[in-house]
Amino acid sequence: MAELSERSGVPIPTIRYYLREGLLPQGRFTSPNQASYDEAHVHRLGLIRAMVEIGEMPIATVGKLFRHLENPSPGGGNDDESRTLGLVQYALVRQKSSSAGEDPADGSDVVSTLLERLSWNVREQHPARSVLAAAVGNLRRLGQDDILALLDRYAAAAHELAEAEVALTLARTGIDQRAEAVVLVGVLGDAMLGALRRLAQEDVVIREIGVPTDSTASATSDRPA
Repeated sequence: MAELSERSGVPIPTIRYYLREGLLPQGRFTSPNQASYDEAHVHRLGLIRAMVEIGEMPIATVGKLFRHLENPSPGGGNDDESRTLGLVQYALVRQKSSSAGEDPADGSDVVSTLLERLSWNVREQHPARSVLAAAVGNLRRLGQDDILALLDRYAAAAHELAEAEVALTLARTGIDQRAEAVVLVGVLGDAMLGALRRLAQEDVVIREIGVPTDSTASATSDRPA
């Protein structure tokens, strides 16, 4: 386990915790108090870290996903694979504690109209519906109609990116590999997209108002550690 910890960068107590919670498969016991771990364990730890540390997914949710992947529904086939990948993606959506539909001033109507107009095939139970509706509702309450007017452009950019992401996912072989792609695109892909968006915004601001790059760098370096 010490070697597994060194190679994965995960502390031994954390590895033991993941083992207890069933997130990490048990190693092959070589003695009553010692087990052997392989590359699959190192890989699984990297995936868990991405989900928990970057994606901020609850341990219980991560465990549920792994259990579903290890014990798929009987019958298999495309329907079960679609359901499995859907469950993985739904688990990545961070929802608010209250439902967006409880507030009559929310954006549920805007979301439904948008999806219908774009002819997107989206299940009613997709949790991202309520997340988007809450964002739309907040913009409405704040009177930010100009930001809300960007919704179609957000949708166009998102769909173009989704086509590439889904193609990448389906190019992988087997449900495990495809589910892992959904997780990594959802967690690390979101992180990259968010970071690139902020970087692009700074570039556009500097181009538009002519702030020198060295001034920006100086302001950044002055931030407290």
